[in-house]
Amino acid sequence: MSGEYEKAISIGKAIQNVVSRRYLLPAIQRKFTWSTSQIEVLFDSIMRGYPINTFMFWEVTDAEVKSNFRFYQFLEKYCERFGENNPDFDTKGHGNFQAVIDGQQRLTSLYIGLKGTYAYRLPRKWWPKTQDDSILPPRRLYLNIAAPLDEERNEEMMSYEFSFLTKQEHEKATDGKCWFLVGDVLDLEEAETADQVLDVVMTYLEKVGMSSNAYARKTLTRLYFAVRRDTLIHYYNETSQKIDHVLDIFIRTNHGGTPLSFSDLLMSIAIANWKKDARQQIDDLVDKIRFGSDMEFSIDRDWILKAALALTDADIRFKVENFAGAQVARIESEWDEISACILETFRLIRSFGLNDASLRAKNAAIPIAYYLYHKGRDASAGKKGVFSSINKQAFHIQDRKLIRQWLHMSLLKGVFGGQGDALLTNLRKIIKANMSAESFPLTKIIEDYRGHSKDLLFDDDFISRLLKTQKDDASCFSILALLMPDLDFTRALQKDHIHPAASFDPEKMAQYEFLKGKPDAMEFFQNRENWNSIVNLHLLDESRNKSKQDRPFADWLKEQEGLSLDGLLIPADAPLDFSSFPTFIEKRSVHLTSILKELGKPNLSN
Repeated sequence: MSGEYEKAISIGKAIQNVVSRRYLLPAIQRKFTWSTSQIEVLFDSIMRGYPINTFMFWEVTDAEVKSNFRFYQFLEKYCERFGENNPDFDTKGHGNFQAVIDGQQRLTSLYIGLKGTYAYRLPRKWWPKTQDDSILPPRRLYLNIAAPLDEERNEEMMSYEFSFLTKQEHEKATDGKCWFLVGDVLDLEEAETADQVLDVVMTYLEKVGMSSNAYARKTLTRLYFAVRRDTLIHYYNETSQKIDHVLDIFIRTNHGGTPLSFSDLLMSIAIANWKKDARQQIDDLVDKIRFGSDMEFSIDRDWILKAALALTDADIRFKVENFAGAQVARIESEWDEISACILETFRLIRSFGLNDASLRAKNAAIPIAYYLYHKGRDASAGKKGVFSSINKQAFHIQDRKLIRQWLHMSLLKGVFGGQGDALLTNLRKIIKANMSAESFPLTKIIEDYRGHSKDLLFDDDFISRLLKTQKDDASCFSILALLMPDLDFTRALQKDHIHPAASFDPEKMAQYEFLKGKPDAMEFFQNRENWNSIVNLHLLDESRNKSKQDRPFADWLKEQEGLSLDGLLIPADAPLDFSSFPTFIEKRSVHLTSILKELGKPNLSN
């Protein structure tokens, strides 16, 4: 490394450097992730004289680096969900500065504690659509200087009572506590010697009526020294102006501790070659997918970058060379289409009835996005892929059916567990080779993986396990969707017991005459693998399910127009009266098994 350890400075001096923009954050840094309790513990550690580890700064002097590399200001007013991104800072023409390579979380915590605010959602409050101080009230860091922490209520083993309080909480503070706004220590008079510091402290305490409190005197004096006088910020100053070298240092120094998203490490290279704000565009897309009412899937930057690599036929692996200038330029030039395709992909998946919990493997969306992006696309003619119309119900009916079947089969078989990049690369290869086919190449995918660890076909043992799946299991919907592919999945579909769950209440079963004196039959009726599993479940639209409620199935079915036993996957010879439930389960199990065995056979039409 081309640098050296510099003379340590005080926390107060470091905060001055943050305020003056002498300290900035490089684009490779991740978002601020610390909680209020972590910040409180940090300040307690400082007060107790504990080391807070060495920092690493990058001295930026090169005009080209300032022009081509993106930097950010420190976060001052953090707000959960709505104010988590660091403000951009234009360094073109800016004087020399230091970028924080190691220590961002600690320094941001110090800055928020001394100069900023921290807002998080109040309990039992719904998330607002926009930032709302009544739901996410800003909090400032205070220190109780009246007395030490009550040991019985001290879960963090702290010595000092630091707490983030709202304005209202501070104004209503009781119980003999005297809350000192921690940031006000920076506004106290400058003092050099211990006696001078004590004079400054006593002057303040006299104003607030606490001059006779020995604990207040000791605590505020300790805070003054910890922030203003003690040189606690030890740092190494890297002076190389080679970005690749600095990125390598960053990866090495941040290998331990809280894991970093590797996309954040690569973001610096992407942003350096991306004319617009790549991080903002990617974060905006992530937010649309995470919080959009028609999606709400929890993906992150890593997923977006991997999908962008996949859609542009690049190496999917997260390697620095895969984010070089030419590749990033292609992603940026196609970004509008890429982002639109990703959005339509998740809308499609949501239309299949899946949600964030049931879409357990988010990477399963990438092969779908690749197909939708390239199918029918002609860039030279300005023609977009089928993603632009895939969610219009009058079009691409067969595509949606086959994609839905592949997705549910993949989720149930767990094919995306392990070796993710190799699987995605091979799936892309199969889809690309069959792009001229009429529809999504489900059969080709099944044939390619036959006998492989990622085989999609269902054997007898696997089917037996599927049929025992309980109603509340995350995979239950996927199984029912595979069994009932002709339903309108754009409507609200609900999982429902064919024979109502209420009928299996132990008190009710004790009254059934047909079960009295028959312990084996009673055991069968009581077994959740029979009445609460796939064999006694189906999908109904919301209105039909409301009409059914806890009524006997046979009585309800007689009143339903356009609904048949065949449509509900109930064999014609299965008895519907409740007393014949064991026979019903036996016959429906055989019927469902035969349907699941047929999935993936090579006679599927593509």
